[in-house]
Amino acid sequence: MAERVNILKTDYEMDRTDWTQVVSAVFGGMLRVQDMIEMYVAKGQGWNVDFATHKIKIGNSTYPIQFIGSESIQSNDWLWGWENINGFDDSLLELVDEARAFGEKVGFDALTTPNLPLTQSVTGYILSMISCGISDKNYGYYPCKHSGGVAFVALYDLPEKFFAPVSSTGFISNIMKAISLYELDHKILVEGFLAWNGCDYHWEDNNIYATFENKEQLLIRFENIGDKKRIKNIDGITG
Repeated sequence: MAERVNILKTDYEMDRTDWTQVVSAVFGGMLRVQDMIEMYVAKGQGWNVDFATHKIKIGNSTYPIQFIGSESIQSNDWLWGWENINGFDDSLLELVDEARAFGEKVGFDALTTPNLPLTQSVTGYILSMISCGISDKNYGYYPCKHSGGVAFVALYDLPEKFFAPVSSTGFISNIMKAISLYELDHKILVEGFLAWNGCDYHWEDNNIYATFENKEQLLIRFENIGDKKRIKNIDGITG
């Protein structure tokens, strides 16, 4: 597997205090992981979480977990797990403690504010995606839906294939799905996913040339819309 690069923890030029840019940086890789979880773990099966043993059973499979936080239907807000009103053992909160420390370091308020009002763009799903996406460890998240809302946990010890690089075809499919789901910064989405995927790439004018593990190459063309870049088209490059 190619070495994983965390774009949020490199010297990459982006505003780490900007909601859209942070979400865009992790969205591609985490969307891939979550698609694998949905396909091979969730599969519409029932679940049972045991916070005392730090485990969740989904169908017939059991996974160790970290607690991320929860959405409340009654108050329509998000509460970070590190606020720890449930009195969980600190070892269950290592992931969110890491996320909060990152937020404090770069000044990203969404990771350091105990309660956040839920909106169309700020949801437990996205906050869980950010938490898992900025960690140096391989996590995916799982929403435990209940009558009062949703408790989000991070799964680890997942199969390595969930985090394996995708082909150029898989890259295109994932990018197109991402921009159909959420309002993202296209430039940061593409570069973040290329970094997650372990791809070598470089800029020429307004284009990215990317090389994948199997030596396939893509040309990703952008157009300027105001002060942003938007994907114009993506083409394969033949030798």
